[in-house]
Amino acid sequence: MKSGFRLSIFDFNINNSLKSSRNFFDNKRITLFSIGQNFNHQNTTKQLKDFENCYDKIKKLGIHEIYYCALENFINLKSKFESININKIKIIPDEKGIFTKHLGMLNSSSKNNTKYQNKNYMAIITDGIIEKWWEDIQSYKKDDNKFFYSEMRVENCMDYLYGSE
Repeated sequence: MKSGFRLSIFDFNINNSLKSSRNFFDNKRITLFSIGQNFNHQNTTKQLKDFENCYDKIKKLGIHEIYYCALENFINLKSKFESININKIKIIPDEKGIFTKHLGMLNSSSKNNTKYQNKNYMAIITDGIIEKWWEDIQSYKKDDNKFFYSEMRVENCMDYLYGSE
């Protein structure tokens, strides 16, 4: 995904009503992020809490809202947020993965391509156009040990917004 990319229009099912991506992105500057690991993973909870704890600071840096996008329905996401005490970050449920695929962040996680997982990513989006993009990098060493480099950190978002990146 590259800076300057204009997002298409999508509908999201939120509490049994459709909400257009325009409601989230038009005439706003927002932070959007996604974590592909499940909520029971300690690192996922830590990253969510980092964004939650920095919510007010990020908003003071010219961000209208912070959204978390995931391949789940709204009710499940809301329940999980409540269970780990995430109250400020807003939810964008991408249950069918259409938006995530549009961003190029949808991976098949099964041999027969029936189960999908999203990659970790973060973006600053201004009026529906990607202003800044980060995504985690995963590569493999010769001995097949996974190497993981995380770009999707609240500190990177804040550094960019402060103008120090």
